[in-house]
Amino acid sequence: MIKIRIRAIVGIMIFLGYFLIYVVRYNLSVHLVDMVQMSKREIERITLKSGRNDSIRKVFDSRKGTILDVMFWDEIKMAQLFSAYHIGYCVCFPIFHNIGDRIGPTWVVGIAGMVSGILNCLTPASAYHHFWSFYLVRVIKGFCAGAMLPSMVQVLRHWVPPFERNHFMWAYCGITTGTCSTFLICAAVHFYSRWPVGFYVCGTMQILWSIAWVFTVSDSPRKHPCISDEELEYLNNTICNVFTIKLTNTQAPWRLILKSVAFWALCVLNFGYAWIIISLCIHGPLYYTQVLKYTLYQASALTALPFLLRLILGTIIIQMFYYYKQNGKIKRIKYIRKYTIFVSHVLPGMMISILWLFPAIPGPTILTLAVALTAAGMDSTFDICYEITPMYVNSVNTVIKIIGNTSGIIVSLCVGENTVTVWKNIWCFHATILLLCGITFLFWGETDVQPWNSIKNRPRRKIFAATARPSAMSNITEVEEDDSTYHTIQSQNKRSFLSQIR
Repeated sequence: MIKIRIRAIVGIMIFLGYFLIYVVRYNLSVHLVDMVQMSKREIERITLKSGRNDSIRKVFDSRKGTILDVMFWDEIKMAQLFSAYHIGYCVCFPIFHNIGDRIGPTWVVGIAGMVSGILNCLTPASAYHHFWSFYLVRVIKGFCAGAMLPSMVQVLRHWVPPFERNHFMWAYCGITTGTCSTFLICAAVHFYSRWPVGFYVCGTMQILWSIAWVFTVSDSPRKHPCISDEELEYLNNTICNVFTIKLTNTQAPWRLILKSVAFWALCVLNFGYAWIIISLCIHGPLYYTQVLKYTLYQASALTALPFLLRLILGTIIIQMFYYYKQNGKIKRIKYIRKYTIFVSHVLPGMMISILWLFPAIPGPTILTLAVALTAAGMDSTFDICYEITPMYVNSVNTVIKIIGNTSGIIVSLCVGENTVTVWKNIWCFHATILLLCGITFLFWGETDVQPWNSIKNRPRRKIFAATARPSAMSNITEVEEDDSTYHTIQSQNKRSFLSQIR
Protein backbone atom coordinates (compact mmCIF):
# COMPACT_ATOMS: atom_id res chain seq x y z
CA MET A 1 0.00 0.00 0.00
CA ILE A 2 1.35 3.41 -1.01
CA LYS A 3 1.54 5.91 1.83
CA ILE A 4 0.65 9.46 0.79
CA ARG A 5 2.88 11.98 2.48
CA ILE A 6 1.01 15.20 3.10
CA ARG A 7 4.24 17.19 2.99
CA ALA A 8 4.80 15.93 -0.56
CA ILE A 9 1.36 17.25 -1.54
CA VAL A 10 2.24 20.58 0.07
CA GLY A 11 5.46 20.65 -1.97
CA ILE A 12 3.53 19.95 -5.19
CA MET A 13 1.05 22.74 -4.46
CA ILE A 14 3.89 25.17 -3.78
CA PHE A 15 5.56 24.11 -7.04
CA LEU A 16 2.32 24.82 -8.94
CA GLY A 17 1.92 28.10 -7.06
CA TYR A 18 5.34 29.33 -8.16
CA PHE A 19 4.62 28.03 -11.66
CA LEU A 20 1.39 30.04 -12.04
CA ILE A 21 2.78 33.19 -10.42
CA TYR A 22 5.47 33.42 -13.08
CA VAL A 23 3.08 32.50 -15.89
CA VAL A 24 0.89 35.43 -14.88
CA ARG A 25 3.95 37.60 -14.41
CA TYR A 26 5.44 37.27 -17.89
CA ASN A 27 2.51 36.42 -20.18
CA LEU A 28 2.25 40.08 -21.17
CA SER A 29 5.70 39.88 -22.79
CA VAL A 30 4.28 37.57 -25.49
CA HIS A 31 0.76 38.96 -25.73
CA LEU A 32 1.95 42.54 -26.15
CA VAL A 33 3.86 41.63 -29.31
CA ASP A 34 0.72 40.28 -30.95
CA MET A 35 -1.39 43.20 -29.73
CA VAL A 36 0.94 45.66 -31.43
CA GLN A 37 1.20 43.62 -34.63
CA MET A 38 -2.58 43.28 -34.88
CA SER A 39 -2.99 47.02 -34.62
CA LYS A 40 -0.42 47.70 -37.34
CA ARG A 41 -2.08 45.24 -39.71
CA GLU A 42 -5.43 46.89 -39.12
CA ILE A 43 -3.95 50.33 -39.78
CA GLU A 44 -2.52 49.18 -43.11
CA ARG A 45 -5.83 47.56 -44.08
CA ILE A 46 -7.83 50.69 -43.32
CA THR A 47 -5.31 52.96 -45.06
CA LEU A 48 -5.26 50.88 -48.25
CA LYS A 49 -9.04 50.67 -48.29
CA SER A 50 -9.74 54.36 -47.78
CA GLY A 51 -6.67 55.88 -49.35
CA ARG A 52 -6.57 58.59 -46.67
CA ASN A 53 -4.68 58.73 -43.43
CA ASP A 54 -7.32 60.75 -41.64
CA SER A 55 -9.67 57.76 -41.68
CA ILE A 56 -7.39 56.08 -39.18
CA ARG A 57 -7.91 58.88 -36.71
CA LYS A 58 -11.67 58.73 -37.20
CA VAL A 59 -11.72 54.99 -36.62
CA PHE A 60 -9.66 55.46 -33.51
CA ASP A 61 -11.95 58.17 -32.16
CA SER A 62 -15.11 56.22 -32.86
CA ARG A 63 -13.79 53.02 -31.30
CA LYS A 64 -11.68 54.42 -28.52
CA GLY A 65 -11.33 51.94 -25.71
CA THR A 66 -11.30 48.98 -28.10
CA ILE A 67 -8.40 47.03 -29.54
CA LEU A 68 -7.41 49.97 -31.78
CA ASP A 69 -6.34 51.86 -28.68
CA VAL A 70 -3.44 49.42 -28.32
CA MET A 71 -1.68 50.61 -31.47
CA PHE A 72 -1.07 54.01 -29.91
CA TRP A 73 0.84 52.57 -26.96
CA ASP A 74 4.36 53.86 -27.43
CA GLU A 75 7.54 52.50 -25.85
CA ILE A 76 7.03 54.54 -22.68
CA LYS A 77 3.56 53.12 -22.06
CA MET A 78 4.79 49.61 -22.72
CA ALA A 79 7.61 50.19 -20.23
CA GLN A 80 5.11 51.42 -17.65
CA LEU A 81 3.04 48.26 -18.06
CA PHE A 82 6.10 46.05 -17.54
CA SER A 83 7.20 47.99 -14.47
CA ALA A 84 3.71 48.10 -12.92
CA TYR A 85 3.90 44.47 -11.79
CA HIS A 86 7.21 45.00 -10.01
CA ILE A 87 5.96 48.19 -8.37
CA GLY A 88 3.05 46.28 -6.84
CA TYR A 89 5.40 43.52 -5.69
CA CYS A 90 7.75 45.93 -3.94
CA VAL A 91 4.95 47.93 -2.29
CA CYS A 92 3.44 44.77 -0.79
CA PHE A 93 6.30 44.07 1.63
CA PRO A 94 5.43 46.48 4.50
CA ILE A 95 1.95 45.01 5.04
CA PHE A 96 1.92 41.35 4.00
CA HIS A 97 3.31 39.96 7.26
CA ASN A 98 0.63 41.58 9.43
CA ILE A 99 -2.15 40.05 7.34
CA GLY A 100 -0.35 36.71 7.19
CA ASP A 101 -0.06 36.48 10.97
CA ARG A 102 -3.69 37.37 11.55
CA ILE A 103 -5.41 35.01 9.12
CA GLY A 104 -2.55 32.57 8.47
CA PRO A 105 -0.13 32.28 5.52
CA THR A 106 -2.30 29.59 3.89
CA TRP A 107 -5.25 31.94 3.59
CA VAL A 108 -3.02 34.77 2.40
CA VAL A 109 -1.78 32.59 -0.46
CA GLY A 110 -5.28 31.33 -1.30
CA ILE A 111 -6.95 34.75 -1.31
CA ALA A 112 -4.11 36.46 -3.16
CA GLY A 113 -4.04 33.68 -5.76
CA MET A 114 -7.79 33.96 -6.28
CA VAL A 115 -7.62 37.75 -6.71
CA SER A 116 -4.68 37.46 -9.10
CA GLY A 117 -6.49 34.85 -11.20
CA ILE A 118 -9.67 36.93 -11.42
CA LEU A 119 -7.71 40.04 -12.40
CA ASN A 120 -5.84 38.07 -15.04
CA CYS A 121 -9.19 37.11 -16.59
CA LEU A 122 -10.23 40.77 -16.49
CA THR A 123 -7.00 41.96 -18.14
CA PRO A 124 -8.39 42.05 -21.74
CA ALA A 125 -11.42 44.07 -20.59
CA SER A 126 -9.17 46.55 -18.78
CA ALA A 127 -6.98 46.88 -21.89
CA TYR A 128 -10.05 47.60 -24.01
CA HIS A 129 -11.34 50.15 -21.52
CA HIS A 130 -8.32 52.34 -20.80
CA PHE A 131 -4.57 52.19 -20.45
CA TRP A 132 -4.54 53.18 -16.77
CA SER A 133 -7.10 50.53 -15.85
CA PHE A 134 -4.74 48.00 -17.43
CA TYR A 135 -1.88 49.55 -15.46
CA LEU A 136 -3.81 49.27 -12.19
CA VAL A 137 -4.59 45.60 -12.83
CA ARG A 138 -0.89 44.92 -13.33
CA VAL A 139 -0.01 46.70 -10.08
CA ILE A 140 -2.54 44.67 -8.06
CA LYS A 141 -1.35 41.39 -9.61
CA GLY A 142 2.19 42.26 -8.54
CA PHE A 143 0.87 43.08 -5.08
CA CYS A 144 -0.74 39.62 -4.87
CA ALA A 145 2.50 37.94 -5.94
CA GLY A 146 4.39 39.89 -3.27
CA ALA A 147 2.03 38.46 -0.64
CA MET A 148 2.13 34.89 -1.98
CA LEU A 149 5.84 34.24 -2.37
CA PRO A 150 7.06 34.82 1.23
CA SER A 151 3.91 33.22 2.67
CA MET A 152 4.56 30.02 0.68
CA VAL A 153 8.11 29.96 2.05
CA GLN A 154 6.66 30.26 5.55
CA VAL A 155 4.29 27.34 4.91
CA LEU A 156 7.11 25.19 3.56
CA ARG A 157 9.20 25.84 6.67
CA HIS A 158 6.40 24.32 8.78
CA TRP A 159 6.32 21.17 6.66
CA VAL A 160 9.92 20.39 5.67
CA PRO A 161 12.60 19.33 8.18
CA PRO A 162 15.97 21.09 7.72
CA PHE A 163 17.79 17.94 6.57
CA GLU A 164 15.14 17.32 3.87
CA ARG A 165 15.56 20.73 2.22
CA ASN A 166 17.55 19.30 -0.69
CA HIS A 167 14.73 16.83 -1.42
CA PHE A 168 12.23 19.69 -1.67
CA MET A 169 14.28 22.03 -3.84
CA TRP A 170 12.12 20.92 -6.77
CA ALA A 171 9.31 22.99 -5.23
CA TYR A 172 11.31 26.15 -5.96
CA CYS A 173 11.91 24.93 -9.52
CA GLY A 174 8.36 26.00 -10.23
CA ILE A 175 9.81 29.48 -10.76
CA THR A 176 12.01 28.43 -13.68
CA THR A 177 9.43 25.97 -15.00
CA GLY A 178 6.75 28.65 -14.99
CA THR A 179 9.04 31.15 -16.72
CA CYS A 180 9.91 28.63 -19.43
CA SER A 181 6.33 27.45 -19.93
CA THR A 182 4.89 30.97 -20.13
CA PHE A 183 6.31 31.67 -23.57
CA LEU A 184 5.33 28.25 -24.93
CA ILE A 185 1.77 28.41 -23.57
CA CYS A 186 1.21 31.94 -24.86
CA ALA A 187 2.66 31.08 -28.29
CA ALA A 188 0.33 28.07 -28.53
CA VAL A 189 -2.64 30.26 -27.62
CA HIS A 190 -1.70 32.75 -30.34
CA PHE A 191 -1.44 29.93 -32.88
CA TYR A 192 -4.95 28.63 -32.22
CA SER A 193 -6.72 31.78 -31.01
CA ARG A 194 -6.30 35.48 -30.13
CA TRP A 195 -4.32 37.05 -27.32
CA PRO A 196 -7.25 37.57 -24.85
CA VAL A 197 -7.65 33.79 -24.61
CA GLY A 198 -4.13 33.58 -23.17
CA PHE A 199 -5.14 35.75 -20.22
CA TYR A 200 -8.33 33.73 -19.70
CA VAL A 201 -6.43 30.42 -19.67
CA CYS A 202 -3.77 31.60 -17.21
CA GLY A 203 -6.33 33.27 -14.94
CA THR A 204 -8.57 30.21 -14.85
CA MET A 205 -5.66 27.95 -13.94
CA GLN A 206 -4.69 30.21 -11.05
CA ILE A 207 -8.28 30.35 -9.75
CA LEU A 208 -8.58 26.55 -9.77
CA TRP A 209 -5.20 26.22 -8.07
CA SER A 210 -6.14 28.67 -5.30
CA ILE A 211 -9.30 26.67 -4.53
CA ALA A 212 -7.31 23.43 -4.38
CA TRP A 213 -4.67 25.15 -2.20
CA VAL A 214 -7.16 26.11 0.51
CA PHE A 215 -8.53 22.56 0.74
CA THR A 216 -5.22 20.65 0.65
CA VAL A 217 -2.75 22.85 2.56
CA SER A 218 -2.73 24.05 6.16
CA ASP A 219 -0.48 26.43 8.08
CA SER A 220 1.18 23.61 10.04
CA PRO A 221 0.99 19.80 10.26
CA ARG A 222 -1.04 19.97 13.49
CA LYS A 223 -3.87 21.77 11.68
CA HIS A 224 -4.12 19.40 8.73
CA PRO A 225 -7.19 17.11 8.96
CA CYS A 226 -5.81 14.25 6.83
CA ILE A 227 -2.27 13.85 8.14
CA SER A 228 -1.36 10.49 9.65
CA ASP A 229 -0.22 10.15 13.25
CA GLU A 230 3.10 8.74 12.07
CA GLU A 231 3.90 11.70 9.83
CA LEU A 232 2.68 14.20 12.42
CA GLU A 233 4.93 12.71 15.11
CA TYR A 234 7.87 12.66 12.69
CA LEU A 235 7.43 16.33 11.75
CA ASN A 236 6.94 17.41 15.36
CA ASN A 237 10.19 15.67 16.36
CA THR A 238 12.26 16.99 13.44
CA ILE A 239 11.00 20.57 13.03
CA CYS A 240 11.69 23.12 15.72
CA ASN A 241 9.41 26.04 16.48
CA VAL A 242 8.75 28.19 13.41
CA PHE A 243 8.04 31.74 14.50
CA THR A 244 5.48 33.93 12.78
CA ILE A 245 6.62 36.32 10.07
CA LYS A 246 5.78 39.39 12.13
CA LEU A 247 7.59 38.10 15.23
CA THR A 248 10.64 37.20 13.17
CA ASN A 249 10.70 40.61 11.50
CA THR A 250 10.32 42.51 14.77
CA GLN A 251 13.00 40.49 16.55
CA ALA A 252 15.50 40.75 13.69
CA PRO A 253 18.35 43.15 14.57
CA TRP A 254 17.82 45.31 11.50
CA ARG A 255 20.37 47.93 12.53
CA LEU A 256 23.11 45.32 12.62
CA ILE A 257 21.81 43.63 9.47
CA LEU A 258 21.82 46.88 7.50
CA LYS A 259 25.39 47.50 8.64
CA SER A 260 26.48 44.02 7.58
CA VAL A 261 28.70 43.79 4.51
CA ALA A 262 27.65 40.17 3.97
CA PHE A 263 23.99 41.21 3.75
CA TRP A 264 24.61 43.92 1.15
CA ALA A 265 26.92 41.69 -0.86
CA LEU A 266 24.12 39.13 -1.08
CA CYS A 267 21.67 41.88 -2.06
CA VAL A 268 23.97 42.96 -4.88
CA LEU A 269 24.41 39.34 -5.99
CA ASN A 270 20.66 38.75 -6.24
CA PHE A 271 20.13 42.14 -7.89
CA GLY A 272 22.44 41.27 -10.78
CA TYR A 273 20.90 37.80 -11.08
CA ALA A 274 17.38 39.24 -11.21
CA TRP A 275 18.46 41.99 -13.62
CA ILE A 276 19.56 39.69 -16.45
CA ILE A 277 16.68 37.21 -15.94
CA ILE A 278 13.99 39.92 -15.90
CA SER A 279 15.58 41.64 -18.90
CA LEU A 280 15.29 38.53 -21.07
CA CYS A 281 11.79 37.67 -19.82
CA ILE A 282 10.41 41.14 -20.47
CA HIS A 283 12.14 42.08 -23.70
CA GLY A 284 13.09 38.72 -25.20
CA PRO A 285 10.01 38.34 -27.44
CA LEU A 286 10.11 42.01 -28.49
CA TYR A 287 13.84 41.84 -29.23
CA TYR A 288 13.64 38.66 -31.27
CA THR A 289 10.62 39.83 -33.31
CA GLN A 290 11.41 43.51 -33.88
CA VAL A 291 15.20 43.45 -34.14
CA LEU A 292 16.16 39.96 -35.27
CA LYS A 293 12.95 39.52 -37.33
CA TYR A 294 11.88 36.14 -35.97
CA THR A 295 8.24 35.13 -35.92
CA LEU A 296 6.32 35.26 -32.66
CA TYR A 297 6.45 31.48 -32.28
CA GLN A 298 10.19 31.35 -32.94
CA ALA A 299 10.78 34.24 -30.56
CA SER A 300 8.76 32.53 -27.82
CA ALA A 301 10.69 29.28 -28.24
CA LEU A 302 14.04 31.11 -28.20
CA THR A 303 13.07 32.97 -25.03
CA ALA A 304 11.96 29.76 -23.33
CA LEU A 305 15.02 27.70 -24.32
CA PRO A 306 17.56 29.19 -21.84
CA PHE A 307 15.13 28.67 -18.96
CA LEU A 308 14.62 25.06 -19.93
CA LEU A 309 18.39 24.60 -19.87
CA ARG A 310 18.55 26.42 -16.53
CA LEU A 311 15.96 24.04 -15.11
CA ILE A 312 17.89 20.95 -16.18
CA LEU A 313 21.35 22.19 -15.26
CA GLY A 314 20.17 23.86 -12.05
CA THR A 315 18.49 20.70 -10.77
CA ILE A 316 21.65 18.66 -11.43
CA ILE A 317 23.91 21.25 -9.79
CA ILE A 318 21.71 21.58 -6.70
CA GLN A 319 21.63 17.84 -6.09
CA MET A 320 25.36 17.54 -6.66
CA PHE A 321 26.03 20.39 -4.23
CA TYR A 322 23.92 18.87 -1.45
CA TYR A 323 25.50 15.46 -2.04
CA TYR A 324 28.88 17.14 -1.67
CA LYS A 325 27.84 18.83 1.58
CA GLN A 326 26.44 15.66 3.17
CA ASN A 327 29.19 13.29 2.09
CA GLY A 328 32.01 13.54 4.59
CA LYS A 329 34.37 11.37 2.52
CA ILE A 330 34.76 14.03 -0.16
CA LYS A 331 37.51 16.54 0.48
CA ARG A 332 36.17 19.97 1.34
CA ILE A 333 36.79 22.66 -1.28
CA LYS A 334 37.42 26.11 0.11
CA TYR A 335 35.18 28.90 -1.24
CA ILE A 336 33.10 26.48 -3.33
CA ARG A 337 30.19 28.93 -3.32
CA LYS A 338 32.32 31.57 -4.97
CA TYR A 339 33.33 29.18 -7.72
CA THR A 340 29.67 28.71 -8.60
CA ILE A 341 29.12 32.48 -8.54
CA PHE A 342 31.96 32.88 -11.00
CA VAL A 343 30.17 30.53 -13.39
CA SER A 344 26.71 32.06 -12.87
CA HIS A 345 27.60 35.78 -12.86
CA VAL A 346 31.11 36.60 -13.97
CA LEU A 347 31.41 34.27 -16.96
CA PRO A 348 28.01 35.12 -18.57
CA GLY A 349 28.60 38.81 -17.97
CA MET A 350 31.94 38.67 -19.75
CA MET A 351 30.49 36.70 -22.68
CA ILE A 352 27.97 39.40 -23.57
CA SER A 353 29.71 42.58 -22.44
CA ILE A 354 32.76 41.78 -24.57
CA LEU A 355 30.58 42.38 -27.63
CA TRP A 356 30.97 46.07 -26.91
CA LEU A 357 34.36 45.71 -28.62
CA PHE A 358 32.95 44.10 -31.78
CA PRO A 359 30.42 45.23 -34.42
CA ALA A 360 28.04 42.40 -33.58
CA ILE A 361 24.67 42.31 -31.91
CA PRO A 362 23.90 39.59 -29.32
CA GLY A 363 22.04 36.76 -31.01
CA PRO A 364 19.97 33.90 -29.59
CA THR A 365 23.00 31.60 -29.27
CA ILE A 366 25.04 33.78 -26.95
CA LEU A 367 22.00 34.95 -24.98
CA THR A 368 20.82 31.37 -24.49
CA LEU A 369 24.25 30.18 -23.40
CA ALA A 370 24.78 33.10 -21.02
CA VAL A 371 21.40 32.75 -19.31
CA ALA A 372 21.77 28.96 -19.12
CA LEU A 373 25.05 29.39 -17.22
CA THR A 374 23.22 31.31 -14.52
CA ALA A 375 21.84 27.90 -13.49
CA ALA A 376 24.99 27.50 -11.40
CA GLY A 377 23.56 30.16 -9.11
CA MET A 378 19.99 28.83 -9.06
CA ASP A 379 18.63 29.14 -5.53
CA SER A 380 22.04 30.37 -4.38
CA THR A 381 20.53 33.50 -2.85
CA PHE A 382 18.16 31.61 -0.57
CA ASP A 383 20.74 28.98 0.31
CA ILE A 384 23.45 31.51 1.14
CA CYS A 385 20.89 33.50 3.10
CA TYR A 386 20.11 30.36 5.10
CA GLU A 387 23.83 29.85 5.74
CA ILE A 388 24.53 33.37 7.03
CA THR A 389 21.34 33.65 9.14
CA PRO A 390 19.32 30.50 9.88
CA MET A 391 17.30 32.45 12.46
CA TYR A 392 16.09 35.29 10.22
CA VAL A 393 16.31 33.64 6.83
CA ASN A 394 12.72 34.41 5.84
CA SER A 395 12.85 38.10 6.77
CA VAL A 396 16.26 38.74 5.25
CA ASN A 397 15.49 36.77 2.10
CA THR A 398 12.25 38.72 1.57
CA VAL A 399 14.09 42.04 1.79
CA ILE A 400 16.71 40.75 -0.65
CA LYS A 401 13.99 39.68 -3.09
CA ILE A 402 12.29 43.07 -2.80
CA ILE A 403 15.55 44.82 -3.65
CA GLY A 404 16.12 42.42 -6.52
CA ASN A 405 12.67 43.10 -7.97
CA THR A 406 13.41 46.81 -8.19
CA SER A 407 15.56 45.82 -11.17
CA GLY A 408 12.31 45.04 -13.00
CA ILE A 409 11.22 48.65 -12.59
CA ILE A 410 14.56 50.05 -13.71
CA VAL A 411 14.98 47.69 -16.67
CA SER A 412 11.48 48.37 -17.97
CA LEU A 413 11.73 52.14 -17.80
CA CYS A 414 15.27 52.34 -19.18
CA VAL A 415 14.58 50.17 -22.22
CA GLY A 416 11.32 51.91 -22.88
CA GLU A 417 13.17 55.13 -23.63
CA ASN A 418 15.42 53.55 -26.26
CA THR A 419 14.99 52.66 -29.91
CA VAL A 420 15.93 49.56 -31.86
CA THR A 421 19.35 50.91 -32.87
CA VAL A 422 20.76 50.76 -29.37
CA TRP A 423 19.76 47.20 -28.47
CA LYS A 424 23.36 46.07 -28.60
CA ASN A 425 24.34 48.60 -25.94
CA ILE A 426 21.32 47.59 -23.89
CA TRP A 427 22.30 43.91 -23.72
CA CYS A 428 25.95 44.75 -23.07
CA PHE A 429 24.87 47.05 -20.26
CA HIS A 430 22.71 44.27 -18.74
CA ALA A 431 25.67 41.89 -18.90
CA THR A 432 27.96 44.45 -17.27
CA ILE A 433 25.55 44.78 -14.35
CA LEU A 434 25.61 40.99 -13.92
CA LEU A 435 29.41 40.96 -14.12
CA LEU A 436 29.91 43.73 -11.56
CA CYS A 437 27.44 42.16 -9.12
CA GLY A 438 29.26 38.84 -9.32
CA ILE A 439 32.66 40.47 -8.74
CA THR A 440 31.24 42.37 -5.75
CA PHE A 441 30.18 39.15 -4.06
CA LEU A 442 33.50 37.47 -4.83
CA PHE A 443 35.32 40.20 -2.92
CA TRP A 444 32.93 40.96 -0.05
CA GLY A 445 30.45 38.08 0.12
CA GLU A 446 30.46 35.56 3.00
CA THR A 447 28.90 32.15 3.52
CA ASP A 448 29.37 31.73 7.28
CA VAL A 449 26.84 32.40 10.04
CA GLN A 450 26.96 36.08 10.95
CA PRO A 451 27.35 37.31 14.55
CA TRP A 452 23.99 39.13 14.46
CA ASN A 453 22.15 35.86 13.76
CA SER A 454 21.95 35.04 17.48
CA ILE A 455 20.88 38.55 18.54
CA LYS A 456 17.23 39.38 19.22
CA ASN A 457 15.90 42.88 18.97
CA ARG A 458 13.77 43.20 22.10
CA PRO A 459 11.38 46.15 22.25
CA ARG A 460 12.17 48.79 24.84
CA ARG A 461 10.05 48.66 27.97
CA LYS A 462 8.58 51.83 29.41
CA ILE A 463 10.21 52.97 32.66
CA PHE A 464 7.81 54.56 35.14
CA ALA A 465 9.04 56.92 37.87
CA ALA A 466 8.01 55.69 41.33
CA THR A 467 8.13 57.46 44.70
CA ALA A 468 9.75 55.34 47.40
CA ARG A 469 7.53 54.70 50.42
CA PRO A 470 8.97 53.91 53.86
CA SER A 471 8.72 50.26 54.67
CA ALA A 472 7.06 48.94 57.80
CA MET A 473 10.13 46.82 58.34
CA SER A 474 12.25 49.94 58.67
CA ASN A 475 11.18 50.29 62.32
CA ILE A 476 13.10 47.21 63.24
CA THR A 477 16.16 48.07 65.28
CA GLU A 478 19.24 46.01 65.81
CA VAL A 479 19.71 45.06 69.46
CA GLU A 480 21.80 42.79 71.52
CA GLU A 481 20.45 39.30 71.91
CA ASP A 482 19.02 39.87 75.36
CA ASP A 483 15.78 37.92 75.65
CA SER A 484 13.66 40.42 77.53
CA THR A 485 14.71 43.43 75.49
CA TYR A 486 14.48 41.44 72.24
CA HIS A 487 10.90 40.28 72.90
CA THR A 488 9.82 43.76 74.02
CA ILE A 489 11.10 45.46 70.86
CA GLN A 490 9.76 42.62 68.68
CA SER A 491 6.25 43.03 70.14
CA GLN A 492 6.38 46.83 69.60
CA ASN A 493 7.44 46.40 65.98
CA LYS A 494 4.69 43.81 65.43
CA ARG A 495 2.00 46.18 66.78
CA SER A 496 3.36 49.03 64.67
CA PHE A 497 3.33 46.83 61.50
CA LEU A 498 -0.27 45.68 62.14
CA SER A 499 -1.45 49.23 62.71
CA GLN A 500 0.00 50.35 59.36
CA ILE A 501 -1.72 47.49 57.60
CA ARG A 502 -5.05 48.40 59.13
